[in-house]
Amino acid sequence: MRYVYSLILCLLVVNAFAKQDTIRVYYPINVAELTNQSVKTIDSLIYLDVLRAGKKVGILGYADYLGSEETNIALSEARANKMKDYLLHMGLKEDDIQIVIGKGEIVRDGMTALSGYPTDRRVDIIPGGFKVPPVVKKPEPIVKKDTVKKQIINLAKVKANQTINLSKIFFYPGSHKIREESQPYVDSLYMLMRDYPTLRIRIEGHICCVVAKNADGYDYDSQDFNLSVNRAKEIYDILEEKGIDDTRMEYKGFGKTRPLAWPEQTEEDENKNRRVEIRILQK
Repeated sequence: MRYVYSLILCLLVVNAFAKQDTIRVYYPINVAELTNQSVKTIDSLIYLDVLRAGKKVGILGYADYLGSEETNIALSEARANKMKDYLLHMGLKEDDIQIVIGKGEIVRDGMTALSGYPTDRRVDIIPGGFKVPPVVKKPEPIVKKDTVKKQIINLAKVKANQTINLSKIFFYPGSHKIREESQPYVDSLYMLMRDYPTLRIRIEGHICCVVAKNADGYDYDSQDFNLSVNRAKEIYDILEEKGIDDTRMEYKGFGKTRPLAWPEQTEEDENKNRRVEIRILQK
């Protein structure tokens, strides 16, 4: 009778999980292995077809603020990967696992709990995987291209190996596609390359909003972790399609390794780090 009661209780809990977009599995301090209760929860979700082969799933690992940043990154990654391994063991396929990320510690204001926060020691499972964020289109501003050209680069004031922040070129979140309102500024960069045929540049991509300073972001378009590279290459490809010789251009992504603002505490800090720069290689 006690077994039946426990089974019913477990199924009620799992049904509650099944109605949520995110399933959370919690861990003891410094533990990456699934607990017995976690295993029962995952098994029940598979039994109820919430998690199954052929259905995408995303896995995000977290840690609380106890320990160093490097330790928390490693622990959160281990939790995420252990969860992936168990799901593969239970019949999900490699292609079903859309993304596995260890996001490190969850930053809290006014941290006072000496033993940390149990709700931060977890793995989030997203049935169905990650969806590309909805794009909200803004009306394209009317901008004179000659004016924009002057706003981007004044070659007379730029030295070789100097970088120029293209602060008016914006991307959709989690995407390497530029926003419509940024197209005139890309066009002005093309005109600059066209008008100065000896000019050689390197397009450098940077990102914000990831925990580890040596990490790159996830690109929803290409489904890889090369967001800064892909954003730089997007500008490169546009210029090449317009007729700029590829021998005059390079591109490189730096991920989060060169933040202008660290740590990021405001939206303004994030915008400073979410950028594309042009390095003048030769004038």
